[in-house]
Amino acid sequence: MVEESVPNMRHYGRQLFICNHGDCAPAEEAERLHRLALARNRQQGLNKLRNPHRIKCTLADCLGVCQGGPIAVVYPDGTWYHGVDEAGLERIYREHLIGGKPVEALIFHRHFPEGEEPAYAPDVRGDEALDPVAWGPLREEAEPETDREAVEREEEAAAQQRRMAARRARKKKGLVIVNTGEGKGKTTAALGILTRAWGRRMKVGVVQFLKHENARFGEIRAAERMGEIDWISSGDGWTWTSSDMDETAARARHTWTVCQERIVNGGYDVLILDEFTYLLHYGWLDGNEVLAWLEANKPPMMHLVITGRYAPRNLVDFADLVTEMRPIKHPFAEQGIRAQAGIEF
Repeated sequence: MVEESVPNMRHYGRQLFICNHGDCAPAEEAERLHRLALARNRQQGLNKLRNPHRIKCTLADCLGVCQGGPIAVVYPDGTWYHGVDEAGLERIYREHLIGGKPVEALIFHRHFPEGEEPAYAPDVRGDEALDPVAWGPLREEAEPETDREAVEREEEAAAQQRRMAARRARKKKGLVIVNTGEGKGKTTAALGILTRAWGRRMKVGVVQFLKHENARFGEIRAAERMGEIDWISSGDGWTWTSSDMDETAARARHTWTVCQERIVNGGYDVLILDEFTYLLHYGWLDGNEVLAWLEANKPPMMHLVITGRYAPRNLVDFADLVTEMRPIKHPFAEQGIRAQAGIEF
């Protein structure tokens, strides 16, 4: 068994989000405000991971308002500001983030009624009171940093640059997503994507390569009730319960031909190939031929989700997103609890 330990959580007092999506105001304005907030953080010593009053300053891709920008939000208070310029940000930082008093002139929305905002976390934790540095003009020189803080700052700056570059490019593509590994949750995670896409009125479908064609699992019943979800189950059961592996393999290969037609002509936005990795792992299909076919025929904007254990190396290299499920504890292994309706099926 793996010994459980308490996560090492970094305490902080408040978090500032600044929207740089670029629809309600130029992204450059938000980035300038973000740099100003970070500079104030360094001046006040509120960028230090060990400071329980630390202020987290984050650029957000889109805060869902798209008018009256730049938009800034303070959490956990749930206070939304708009029309924020540099002078406004200075007030928000000094009066709200440090002083705890929202800047009424810039507020356009509150999650909580005035005076009923969540308690200030450092007060709840019993941390020492905040002792702000004297407010003054920002200096060009940076405060001394430890090697660890410098590395963390450089990594965060590089990550922010990558995020900003991606947002400006607004690049999109149909992803190949692989959920593999020995742990539970591979199909469950894929069905989460299916549900999200269905909620966006995207055309979605599922092809199950091994689960029995007459199966009535909970997800199949849910899909029927939701409607507008194509679902194909063409297997004869799990490989470890199969009485005729030749028949199981033949069914799986036939389903791949059906799947190829659906990929080319089905018009799907999201298509899940459940347990497809087994066809490649057991050699029922040539993996290189499958990947070459997908590269040549998969519509550019179709998201293809592949699940199953033993994802081969070439599939992992081919995919855009790969997640490995790793077991830590299991109710059957640890407690002898068998699969239960609504959880496993």
